Amino acid sequence: MIEARATATMPVPADEVFEAATDLEHADWLPAVRGLRRLDRSPDGIGARYAVEVGLIGRHLSGVLVCRELDPPRRARYVLEEGMELTITIGVTPTSGGSTLELVAAYSVGGGPLSGAVERASGGAARREVARAVEQFAARFGRKAGQVPR
Repeated sequence: MIEARATATMPVPADEVFEAATDLEHADWLPAVRGLRRLDRSPDGIGARYAVEVGLIGRHLSGVLVCRELDPPRRARYVLEEGMELTITIGVTPTSGGSTLELVAAYSVGGGPLSGAVERASGGAARREVARAVEQFAARFGRKAGQVPR
C-alpha cells in the first residue's frame, strides 16, 4: 500500500477549512480527481456517495467514492467502493491563528506479480499529486502549503 500525505496551515478557523475540504461537489482540488458528482438520493454525512473519475498510475478509473467516517470539524474518510483500494482522509487541526489541513491518500493496486513494483514506481508521483492538491486548496485561503502563519 502506498500512502501519500501533505499538510498546510491556513489563517482560517478549523470549521471553515473542514467545510470547504469536505464539500466534495466542489472538490476539484483533490489529488488525481478529474470529475466528481453527488449521486441522487445519497444521504448527507456517512454513507454519502459520489461518482468519481480519477487519473492514477497512468490509468483513467471511475467508481463510487463513499463517506465512511465524518467527525466535523476534525476528520473525514472516503473510500472507493469497488475496484482499486483507495482511501482519502481529510484531517483538520486547530492551531494558533488558524488551522492545519492534512490530506492522506492511500492506495493499493491489488494482487498480482507486478502490483508491488507498480506501487513503488507510482509512489513519488502520488506524493507530488497530494502535495499539489494541498497547495491548491490552501491557495483558496491566501496561503501556500508550508507557510507558517505570523
